[in-house]
Amino acid sequence: MNKTKRKRLPYYFMLPSLALLLGVYLIPFVYSIFISLTDWSGIGMDMNFVGLGNYIALFRENHFLEVLRNNIIYLIELVGVQFVVSLVLAAVLNASFRGRNLFRAVYFMPTVICTIAIGFIWNIMFDPINGPIKTILESLGLTELSKIMWLGNTTTAIHAVSFVSVWQWTGWSMVIYLAGMQSIDKSLYEAAEIDGANALQKFFRITLPLLAPSITINLVNSTIGALKIFDLPFIMTSGGPGHATESLAMMMYTYSFGLDKMGYGTAISILLVVVILIISGIQTVVLRKKEDEVL
Repeated sequence: MNKTKRKRLPYYFMLPSLALLLGVYLIPFVYSIFISLTDWSGIGMDMNFVGLGNYIALFRENHFLEVLRNNIIYLIELVGVQFVVSLVLAAVLNASFRGRNLFRAVYFMPTVICTIAIGFIWNIMFDPINGPIKTILESLGLTELSKIMWLGNTTTAIHAVSFVSVWQWTGWSMVIYLAGMQSIDKSLYEAAEIDGANALQKFFRITLPLLAPSITINLVNSTIGALKIFDLPFIMTSGGPGHATESLAMMMYTYSFGLDKMGYGTAISILLVVVILIISGIQTVVLRKKEDEVL
């Protein structure tokens, strides 16, 4: 085998994977862009080219703006709360104490449970008549809080769904932070102790900066998950009451398969992809720069 063929050989091995990516991702994505420019109903082959009409109609629709607001709330609550809670849990469970592994398993367990099952379970928990949450609040003397219909109130429903999502995925972020903490050289902490640093100083001066790669992974993943959230609000509230918990992914599903407006629904999906790419791309660039500064 001559030198030129030897150089090309790795690319030949890549061809099956590239063909799979082309067929499964690229071609359907390009076709989706084309569909978003038509008024196709999703049934038959009768479609008319409408250009950017679907996108223009989207931004003129109050329903879309309301759902976009919901997605922003999901983004802020899921990413922000999950970041803080998982980081605190990781710091606590990184210490040495009896039962540590049990607590790690307990906090990680919700991530391996089917999301549909979690949705049904928490619907029972939030039941305004016989739900455990109502009973617990009443037993604590919090009568006013026990009367709240958490999933039936337009003000509280989206926060209840966010809470369940954070409960489910905090363990996943916690494990990533734990792995990052355990890879930090112990001699750094020993040197800090000699210099008289307390626990908080060691956390903010050593642990947090050196967790930069783990923070990047978790923030980007949780951001993508928050922007494309579908299953929990679909199971728990079906987007209600009204449109109070509806997400862009749910709106896309409703228009595409419920109202037979595949072109319009696909336009929502393309817009969602663009938003995810922009936000996660900016996050990645900024956080990578932070990593370079620290490491």
